[in-house]
Amino acid sequence: MSDTKKENTKKKSPDNDQLANNQIAPQEMPAQESITNFQTTAKIETEEGFLKEAADNIGEGVKSATKKTTEIGDLVIDKLKKGLSKAYEAGTKVVDELSQSAQGHTEKRKAETEISELKDKREKLATQLGQSVFKHHLAGGKFTESFFNNKAIIDQIKHIDMLDKKIIETGKRLEKVNE
Repeated sequence: MSDTKKENTKKKSPDNDQLANNQIAPQEMPAQESITNFQTTAKIETEEGFLKEAADNIGEGVKSATKKTTEIGDLVIDKLKKGLSKAYEAGTKVVDELSQSAQGHTEKRKAETEISELKDKREKLATQLGQSVFKHHLAGGKFTESFFNNKAIIDQIKHIDMLDKKIIETGKRLEKVNE
């Protein structure tokens, strides 16, 4: 027999201290490795289930939020439509009133301007008639019936009468605008 001791070829099982300190290589623990793989697979499946459930919950939340957002959006749009409709009606009324008022002011100014122009023309014609009478007087002429039957004098008097009638008509139109 030989002096050398036979070494034990069977490997010792690791004790708890070695396991706790992680001093044993994973190949020394084949049974532990399959447990770890099983635990990892179970953990992954649990996480996948959790993630699927979370995704479903998020999807439901999104659907619910979309529905609520749509409802709120519809309410906002309805209120905006009503508000815009009221604003449009009020704006239309104001524009109509302003238009009528502006038209009234325009008619008034037009009538006032027309009266002023007619009065100016009448004043010029009266001045011309007075100058004609004065020139006739300076020339030593007598104011007989034949003088007043002169066509130029008659035309001036008729023109002045016509302007007076237009001034009265325009004044009546101005009174209607002011009512």
